[in-house]
Amino acid sequence: MKLNFTKYRFLVLFALFSQPLFAQENLAISDADISRMGIVFAPAQVMDNDAGASFPATVINSPDSIATLSARFPGVIEQWQQTSGSLVSAGEVLATIRSPEVLLIQNDWIAASSALENSDFELGKDQALFDQGVISEQRLSQTRNRQQQAAFNEKSARAQLSLAGFNDARLNTLRENGTGLGIYLIQAPVSAVLTQRMGNVGDYVEANTPVAYLNSGEHRWVSIHVPGRFATDIDIGQTLAVEGSGQLLTLRQKDYAIDSSNQTIELLAEFNVDSSFTTGQLVSVVLPPSRQGILVPDRAVVHRGNVTTVYVRSNTGVEARELDLLSVGAEYLAETGLRAGELVVIQGSAVLKGIQLG
Repeated sequence: MKLNFTKYRFLVLFALFSQPLFAQENLAISDADISRMGIVFAPAQVMDNDAGASFPATVINSPDSIATLSARFPGVIEQWQQTSGSLVSAGEVLATIRSPEVLLIQNDWIAASSALENSDFELGKDQALFDQGVISEQRLSQTRNRQQQAAFNEKSARAQLSLAGFNDARLNTLRENGTGLGIYLIQAPVSAVLTQRMGNVGDYVEANTPVAYLNSGEHRWVSIHVPGRFATDIDIGQTLAVEGSGQLLTLRQKDYAIDSSNQTIELLAEFNVDSSFTTGQLVSVVLPPSRQGILVPDRAVVHRGNVTTVYVRSNTGVEARELDLLSVGAEYLAETGLRAGELVVIQGSAVLKGIQLG
């Protein structure tokens, strides 16, 4: 039987080009040739907290323990008694504010207090006269009503001054010698850290505007905005890291709805220990994937369409392995097919690819 040479050549070429270019195969290369071709290896390592995509983040106070102190009345900041970062106790004075409005309330209270003392005296006197049968019950009732109205006025003014930081002791010194006249106090409601002062001495503040922030939580947090596609790869409780610092965080909260304006979600993570970072500071946070595996450097991966190949050192040379890889920032993660400590080619992959293509 005569063989059709043209048809035979076509079959040979078809067989050659139909075979996968990157099948799992070993390339027999001597150590001398590996050195001559400048091929460099690096050990594959288990993924750690520093591997992954990096995103900018803002250091914030714990959302569960933030206290905002606002100005009760308009006025001018006269003095700060504490500096930012100070640990303050409950009731400790943080700042004093001079306010004409508070001065009016103080004068009203002083007048109401004096009026109450007079009403108490008149009620006591009329009660004695009534007991002796000198005055009528109607007059005693009128005196009692005036005393009750005076007590109400004093209590109302006292309540307003209480919001301005005046306790009984401060009220007594205010009335006796005018100490604190025209000023009111910003006080810490709980023991906490004064994380931020809003305004300097001499600044005017409106009523109900924030003047100080306290953080009574143990650790600060960070706020991170990441693309929505990362939502499925990160889980609550996962460990994150501040890039280049060794500081670890734990993911506490994440949005489950993507912001339609920028296609991102917000993540809130808490520092595992006290950190030196300050509120408002910008840091870079690394988000490792929720899956575990072996970290593969970007320069160790050869791409051909959707196929990714990694060259691994073998006993007889180099082995080409097709691996399913997951992108983790600037590197890749191999969940299977690669062991920690195996040597992967990080320089000279193009040469090996040419050898493999023959």
